[in-house]
Amino acid sequence: MASIARLGVLDRQTTDKERWLTFAALFLFGFTASCNLFKASPTLTYIGADLGLDAGGLGLIMTFYSICALVMAFPGALVMRKIGVKAMVVISCAIMIAGTAISAVSSDAVLFLAGRAVEGCAYGLICVCGPNILPRLFPRKQMGLAVGIWSQWIACGTIIAFFCAPIIFDATGDWRGVWYVTLGMGVLSLVLLLAFVKMPKVNENEIVAGKADVKVKHGRQFFGSAMAVCIIFMIWCYLYLVNINGMYPTFLQEVKGMSVFDSSMLPNWLAIITIPVGIVAGLLSDRLPIRKWTLVAGYVVVALIFFFLAFQPGKDAGSAWAFCIVMGLCASFIPTYTRGITPLLCTDSLKCDLSLASMAFVTGIAQVLAVAASQSVASIGWFANAQLVCAPLACWPPCWFWCW
Repeated sequence: MASIARLGVLDRQTTDKERWLTFAALFLFGFTASCNLFKASPTLTYIGADLGLDAGGLGLIMTFYSICALVMAFPGALVMRKIGVKAMVVISCAIMIAGTAISAVSSDAVLFLAGRAVEGCAYGLICVCGPNILPRLFPRKQMGLAVGIWSQWIACGTIIAFFCAPIIFDATGDWRGVWYVTLGMGVLSLVLLLAFVKMPKVNENEIVAGKADVKVKHGRQFFGSAMAVCIIFMIWCYLYLVNINGMYPTFLQEVKGMSVFDSSMLPNWLAIITIPVGIVAGLLSDRLPIRKWTLVAGYVVVALIFFFLAFQPGKDAGSAWAFCIVMGLCASFIPTYTRGITPLLCTDSLKCDLSLASMAFVTGIAQVLAVAASQSVASIGWFANAQLVCAPLACWPPCWFWCW
């Protein structure tokens, strides 16, 4: 076990080039896993028709992916501490490839959903491993930028999925073509992980200013606050990953009358906005103490736009465009500052790992609730679900942050 844990670990601290090459390989793996989650969204209706899933069961396509993400969160963090970063990400990527291949060749719903669950194992592992790797790999002076970029892995996966899936579907006439493309992305990710992932001799969050022989002295640990911040993230995941990335294209097709391609492109602008603004948000957080109150403001805005803009009835698409633009700005700050504030509240490695594992855990819980979201829409409609369920949920985090 000790020898496996040292796989990819250097006998010195990493150089800046090695650090960012490692980050790049991890990021490709991360947004491939994210792409695997959302590649189903633009063609949910066609997958359901092919495999015999009714409208109420379409949420299972997203939920089965997320079940294993939920299960793997805490075990993943602890296993990574035992077998090391490189072994963990390589094994995770191999699991992802296997799951994609199973679903691609499936001819019935049971086998397809089994493949989705296997893919979800890898997603759950990178959900917890990615944020936990960053404090080990980067010194504090680079953490804001690193977290700002890393927090866009879901946005990048969304863009690839929502842009490419409709094009591939139109070109091939078969949703399986999308799976074969992401299978190739998974293989490429595995090759780059094997080639580039290198970890420092001593984790950067355990030393001072990159000096391996100078151990950091931990001050007071705000473990309870860190856990609470990460657990509250479940609300964001339910609103953004489930109701927007998972279901918004279907809403745009059914209510606004958009094509598969157009219904994917509009939410794509949300993700496109998120990437540059999210990186700027990370840089700002290195210089200004704004994380807490930006989180408060962000959730308040989310509540308002879900109530007034998100799922407006009628064919007019103006409200949908306005919603996606404003939501993109919120998506730039909320995930970035949730991940960025946690290592500051818990400088101790184990406590930081457990806090960020809880973030991955609640991400899985939120995505498992995709079935509940689809049933809610089926029962009360798109607009009522936004006003009576989503908007009130978004009001809870500001209340907690305000009192904290």
